[in-house]
Amino acid sequence: MPLRYSRAWNALPIALSLPLLAGLAAFAAALIVAQVATRSLEREFAREAARLGDVYLDGISAALIEPLRARDRRAIEAAMLRALGFQEGVREQRLVVVPEPGAVPIVVGAREDPALPPPFTQGRQGAWEVSPDARTAWAQRTLLVEGAPPAQVAAQLDFARSLERRAQLGPLLLGLEGMLAALAGMLVALLTRRALAPLLAVTEALDRAGAGDFRPSIAAQRPPAGTEAARLIEAVDLMSARLAERERLAARLAERAQAAELGDLAATVAHEVRNPLAGMLTALGSARRFGESRAAREEALDLVERGLRQIQQVVQTTLDVHRGTLAPRPLTREDLEDVVRLVRPEAERRGLRLELAGELPEPFPADALPVRQALLNLLLNAVAATGAGGVVSLGVRREADGTLRLEVADEGGGLPEPALRQIEGGARSGPGLGLSVVMAQLARLDGRIEVDSRPGEATHIALFLPPAPEGAAA
Repeated sequence: MPLRYSRAWNALPIALSLPLLAGLAAFAAALIVAQVATRSLEREFAREAARLGDVYLDGISAALIEPLRARDRRAIEAAMLRALGFQEGVREQRLVVVPEPGAVPIVVGAREDPALPPPFTQGRQGAWEVSPDARTAWAQRTLLVEGAPPAQVAAQLDFARSLERRAQLGPLLLGLEGMLAALAGMLVALLTRRALAPLLAVTEALDRAGAGDFRPSIAAQRPPAGTEAARLIEAVDLMSARLAERERLAARLAERAQAAELGDLAATVAHEVRNPLAGMLTALGSARRFGESRAAREEALDLVERGLRQIQQVVQTTLDVHRGTLAPRPLTREDLEDVVRLVRPEAERRGLRLELAGELPEPFPADALPVRQALLNLLLNAVAATGAGGVVSLGVRREADGTLRLEVADEGGGLPEPALRQIEGGARSGPGLGLSVVMAQLARLDGRIEVDSRPGEATHIALFLPPAPEGAAA
């Protein structure tokens, strides 16, 4: 239950919970102060009553001095009766005087109550003693008179009427205390709410900023200039203005980035379409020269068909990626052979030899299309860098940890410095569009790349592809 109440309390807004908490604290403090004041008044009343009893005994003692000196019991009783008659403000009082030790007490006034005898008769010598019900009290003292033995004087005072008046005033005082405490709580709550106004203004400004509204605070709601609250509001307004400017800059940058992305997409698609087009044009040229040969025609048509399918796959993949409907499939030996067939016409045109080394006996769980695009670009770059009579090879091997290693080797003069920096930095954009495509596809495959470039001799570029999670490339 306490945890539930704590959560409910924490769910209240601070604009309500803090003034309410402050008001309740002020209400409780005011009640405590009122109760302390009431207890203090009661203690002061008790002290005043004791002083009243002392004054009362002073009057009686003055009237009893001469009768006690004369040891006249009748005169003592008469003085006691006269003193009793003068105390009209005390109701049902009783006076007890023992003229000398061992003498019979002289009692005047109300009938003796065995339950409330004078304290000195019980061996108690206190000057003031209140009864258990607090309705009466005994005031007593030892009276020393020159020429007479010590006498004991005791007066029982009745405070019933005072207690009745206090009982009547009790509910009124309690209600007045409650009203004053409630007034104090409400006043503190209002002051706390007013003190929270700058914080609430800041919260409102932050809420507006979170919703995209960066307008400054209303001037009429600002605190006095120069105060801490005013400086806080000014800081929030400055932050809102800077956030608004940042949003405008971000929007402009997003527009530029979108334009650049569209440009890169168009260039990539054009590059990917151009690569198979080169092989297809070469195949058409072969068909024109050797059209009489059925085998030559079949090979040319087969190459044209694969090139068109490659272009179809590039276009379809571009659409699927942007629509989020791309369905990957595993890489097979046929994919590697297709890539080599697409590049071979360009290699033959340049007088090179293109080889496929290694085996892939079973499909590898990696998306085939990005792998094909990356290898196609690397092989075309290798063919372009290698001179006539050279060899370009594509090697494939499964590593011990299950990773697939695809290595493109050429006999060119090594990679230029900008291309090396692009590969080492893992950048998806750079001076070479084909290399940018390779880096982008490698990022999709969570693979890595290693380069062994020997200037003037050869270049070896190895792609390491981890197996995709089960079902990801099914």
